[in-house]
Amino acid sequence: MPSFEEQYQARGLASQRRYPNEALLAFLAAHYFVLPIEQRNTIKILELGCGSGANLWMLAHEGFSAHGIDFAPTGLAYCHEVLKQWNVSAELMLGDMTALPYTANSFDAVVDVVSLQHLNYLQHEQTFTEAWRVLKPGGHFFSCHLGSGSSAFSAPEAMMLDEITLSDIPSGYPLAGNGQTAFLNLDQFRSMVGAAGFIDVSIEHQLRSYSSLQCQVEYLLLSAKKP
Repeated sequence: MPSFEEQYQARGLASQRRYPNEALLAFLAAHYFVLPIEQRNTIKILELGCGSGANLWMLAHEGFSAHGIDFAPTGLAYCHEVLKQWNVSAELMLGDMTALPYTANSFDAVVDVVSLQHLNYLQHEQTFTEAWRVLKPGGHFFSCHLGSGSSAFSAPEAMMLDEITLSDIPSGYPLAGNGQTAFLNLDQFRSMVGAAGFIDVSIEHQLRSYSSLQCQVEYLLLSAKKP
């Protein structure tokens, strides 16, 4: 059973955050918040790994046509509950982000908030290609992803599955216990999305320090466009 399905079954909604990612809000502000809310229902946004809906309810609440896909059925069940609590709706799909069950040119935006980072190197390449495929021409892609500047990536006890992927973040580091986790550097991120066909690639980075653990977590914030 996948790690996140186990977490949802064991901890319910407490297994994930309840409110949207700040970097995702900034991405939406840069591209879509200029539209009056009554016109946003024409903008179709797909979240990869939507989980229990912390970002998806916000997309729906802001008037967008919200869609989410996840491989954890219990997570999607909680997502339904969260959407109901906010009195909004979204289209949910149980599935794999490496083989998206949508037709080409379907979405105005595809977004990922720390979900794609649980794939290995090959699966990253497959997912970037799939995101490009389902985006409309001119559509935007956003990803918030762990960076290789994170202390856990260079931990001596880390077990590598491939050049970017740990079998799990070692105990004692932030985000430990979430199973397979990948870390990208700027060049890898840019190269992968470029190979998938994206243009106008922009990557920012954020560092979070944990003084009590004497370590840091790096996040890479990517925005790109389908020609």
